[in-house]
Amino acid sequence: MSKTIRKYERPDYDAIRALLHIASIHFRLAFGLTATRPKVHYLGQFSWGHHVAHYEELALTREDEKRAFAALEDSATYVSAVQVHTALKSVHDDPFHIREADVASAFQISRLIRNAFAHNPFNPVWDVRDPWKNRRFVVPDVIMLDTAGLDGVPVRRQDYGGPIAILRLIDYADKVVQARAEEGPA
Repeated sequence: MSKTIRKYERPDYDAIRALLHIASIHFRLAFGLTATRPKVHYLGQFSWGHHVAHYEELALTREDEKRAFAALEDSATYVSAVQVHTALKSVHDDPFHIREADVASAFQISRLIRNAFAHNPFNPVWDVRDPWKNRRFVVPDVIMLDTAGLDGVPVRRQDYGGPIAILRLIDYADKVVQARAEEGPA
């Protein structure tokens, strides 16, 4: 499904939107598991090729499950930010000079979240370079990120508005891609 988009080609808007949908369902599943922490049933044994793992190797303690659910949501946040960033980048010739302020903010927020998770996904830290320090990126009723004082600080859900803001960001990116598709060829 993945394809490199060249500048002179019309993006495959349907494929971009399909990938955003996968990001959305992935995030919703991860969030649902984190929020509800269901009882997990482990296999007694599993084999793949010549490898075999037994229950003792596969099962987690309830405390480890709690950590794993939280890490799953963090991973889903990262994957969602990457997919939003990729989608918005693929439908703009120069994503660092997007004319629409809301779209530019969505692009920068997704890029900053992506960068924070990229080098240490289970302990993400904001990496805010000078051009983006002390700036406020806002997509009204979707997501907001104020970068003042964030550089080098561990990421907290509150920094970007939490899990619902991530879902809204995915949906917003999908609407941007849909609008670009409806504009037709340049």
